[in-house]
Amino acid sequence: MKTLLLTIDAWRASHASFMPDAVGDHTPNLAALAEDGTAFSQAVSHGPATPYAFPSVFTSTLPLDYGGYESLSDERTLVSEALQGGGWSAAGVHANPWLGEKYGYGRGYDIYRDVGEFGLPGLERGRQFLLDNFSLDSSVYRAAQTLYRTVQGPLRMLGGGDAAEIEVARKALEKSSDETFVWTHLLEPHAPYTPPKRHRDAVGVPETDATPSQLVTRAQHSPEEFTEHEREVVRGLYAASVRHADEKAGKLLDAVDDDTLVVVTADHGEALFEHGQVGHEPALYDELTHVPLLVRPPGGAAAELVETQAQHLDIAPTILDYAGVEPPASYRGRSLRPAVEGDGIESRVAISEVASSATEPGRLAPDELQVAARTPDRKLIHADGEVVAFDLHDDPDEREPIPDPVGDDWGNLRTALDDRLATIDIGESEGVERDKEVQERLRNLGYID
Repeated sequence: MKTLLLTIDAWRASHASFMPDAVGDHTPNLAALAEDGTAFSQAVSHGPATPYAFPSVFTSTLPLDYGGYESLSDERTLVSEALQGGGWSAAGVHANPWLGEKYGYGRGYDIYRDVGEFGLPGLERGRQFLLDNFSLDSSVYRAAQTLYRTVQGPLRMLGGGDAAEIEVARKALEKSSDETFVWTHLLEPHAPYTPPKRHRDAVGVPETDATPSQLVTRAQHSPEEFTEHEREVVRGLYAASVRHADEKAGKLLDAVDDDTLVVVTADHGEALFEHGQVGHEPALYDELTHVPLLVRPPGGAAAELVETQAQHLDIAPTILDYAGVEPPASYRGRSLRPAVEGDGIESRVAISEVASSATEPGRLAPDELQVAARTPDRKLIHADGEVVAFDLHDDPDEREPIPDPVGDDWGNLRTALDDRLATIDIGESEGVERDKEVQERLRNLGYID
């Protein structure tokens, strides 16, 4: 058996075609996979952005465990490390600067590739020349960057290599034997929402004078100034970007056989003008923490839809269960295999958390601590020293905070929230150094100005 873990950046649960009440049919390839798999309609990410979410995906621990998320402590065991200990090989490929080897994410992999910007062989010297002689926001640097993006596909083909996430992952799946774990992460539909025209046309994105990147960048900074027409354009561009991600996913799934375990999820969601935000600055509302989750086991699944709440904590234990590898004692989650096989799972409260500011993403900041405790029907959020409550059944958009919730259901959530708050110990920021290229890539993704 092989295992494929496909993670998709900034993908809302509302924009997964296999989820109940999906907005449009934007993921037909993944919906086709779901016909033989199990979709979890109430899956929760433990963090609202990539650096806060991925520790849980890979290590089945909460973001602020073991010193936090600035880099992964050796005390956390990645699923790749656990599989390696069980005799498996592993290949990982991504283009997100938060997931670099310097942050601990490359442990346990035989192949670990960052196919981000200026990543082609032979271009490093040219990139460094630009960085040494021009500012990151200079017209010269940006023109060179635009040219690179335009020609990178043909350059890869001429060079005989292909650094695209999908091609690296496809080759890893096709050339490997059993007991191989492949993880790939797609940046689409992450901002700045610049999908190909064919996807914009399919969605019917309204016309506008601004380019997609210009419009989305402005939306990230000043969403309150947008007209309803402009909001429709941004939402359309996002939906088209989801279609682009699904198209890429389909090319990868073509290399997957029936005996491969496939797990698909988003690291986090995306705000599209909810709560005064476009993007995913630190907040714990459902548009950021409610994510798609799909498990297609070898031979197909018995259960098509599971409404019991699942969590990112459960992904690594599920992979290890199917692989026949014992999970580390540090893992907080449980295997979802019983649910996939139709036996059900118990309901558990999900914790999401972050302790960073919008101006210093990825940096630990104790004064910025936010923690949420969630069930499919209710949520408590601790932020700014206060606790607010939302009835997700009657108020799914979290627009009407409840000031003083009472009752057993709220009491159980409050206990879970208080227990988590009591265990969090945020130390000083380690300040992991980010080189100029990482800074620029984060700027292009809208994380920093």
